[in-house]
Amino acid sequence: MPVLTKADSFASGSYPSWLSAGLGALPSATGLPVTPFTAMQSSAVFSCVNRISEDLAKIPLQVQEIQPNGRGAIVSTAHPLAQLLTTPNRWQTAYQFWFYVTVCLCLRGNSYVAVVRGHNGLPRALIPIMPDRVSVLMSPRGWIFYHISHPLVGEGIRLHQDDMIHLRGFTLDGYMGISPIMACPEAIGLAIAAQRHGATLFRNGAQIQGVLKTAKSLSKEAAGRIASSWRDAYGGVDNTGKTAVLEEGMEYERIGMTADEAQFLEVREKEDIDICGMFGVPPHKIGRGDKVTISNFENASQEYIDNALIPKARQAEEQIHSRLVFSEEKARLRVRFNFDELLRGDMQSRVTAGVAAVNSGLISANEWRAREGMNPYPRGDEYRVPLNTGAASTAPAVDDPARITAPDPAAQT
Repeated sequence: MPVLTKADSFASGSYPSWLSAGLGALPSATGLPVTPFTAMQSSAVFSCVNRISEDLAKIPLQVQEIQPNGRGAIVSTAHPLAQLLTTPNRWQTAYQFWFYVTVCLCLRGNSYVAVVRGHNGLPRALIPIMPDRVSVLMSPRGWIFYHISHPLVGEGIRLHQDDMIHLRGFTLDGYMGISPIMACPEAIGLAIAAQRHGATLFRNGAQIQGVLKTAKSLSKEAAGRIASSWRDAYGGVDNTGKTAVLEEGMEYERIGMTADEAQFLEVREKEDIDICGMFGVPPHKIGRGDKVTISNFENASQEYIDNALIPKARQAEEQIHSRLVFSEEKARLRVRFNFDELLRGDMQSRVTAGVAAVNSGLISANEWRAREGMNPYPRGDEYRVPLNTGAASTAPAVDDPARITAPDPAAQT
């Protein structure tokens, strides 16, 4: 067994201060500790992580067989890998599996899935491992090993990199990822603090923040009684806006700032937009901002797919192809997320795209009907050509001699 070294200080237990937030050891300048767990108190963080995880989990992951000469690919449902991806383990469906994997990737910057193999080497289960239970080690020859603990895999065992699917977020060393939460704790801490400040404003009545003054001398008991009666009469959300009645020459002097003076709403909106930028989620996806209109909604949605979903999907596809596909099958098999599922609830867009694809000869009518779960119809397997939308089989081939006409001698004189 070769001598192993820690892949970096994160795996060894000696944590840099800027990475310590992953273990709950780094407070922000607001005084609030920011960890992957406390960060979920921010509505923007929760919404971004939930949106990305739900959207990636609902996209079907397909095993495709590449046709000879690279002429397209056919979805394979009978291949053992396809069945494994449909039911990765005994307690999770494919949706639940990818939801959890994506949550770990967004919150912790790393997502680990142990590959459990049978005696013949075929993978028979995919077990997601909580990042806290994984240490990454590297041998002098550059092989990566994972020291893990899990009831279904083993306690304190070491897995080779070929038996671990490791999805990484933003990385500084190529071995371990860091999450936006660990890299930007101040922004998230400020968002949580602003959110708590708003709750406190409403709890205290929002506007009544000041002192009662009187020229008379009050005993400790009298001062306490007046403060208590004032709080009972005008404190709290239910009493906001009540008219205060002052007795015996007392005066009220406000010493606190209103929400507008403290730019409370602007701070909350700005921090929420900053958090959306960390995760690559357009603000409108979590109900923030008002800059999305009907004319640019499609572009904004495509931006979300390009920046937030496709990078994670591409990494998962490559890892699965590398770890779960045998060498002799790598050239003829590929794994792809089918992003067409994102249009499942938009019938008009699906029909428009289908009509364009059928009329341009990209697919046949029956192929489109099969995607929509409809029965085929006679002659629906014929392809159409764009010019007259007739059957492609009736169009002359490009190299058909009948299409080549001899030069007209009269036209040359």
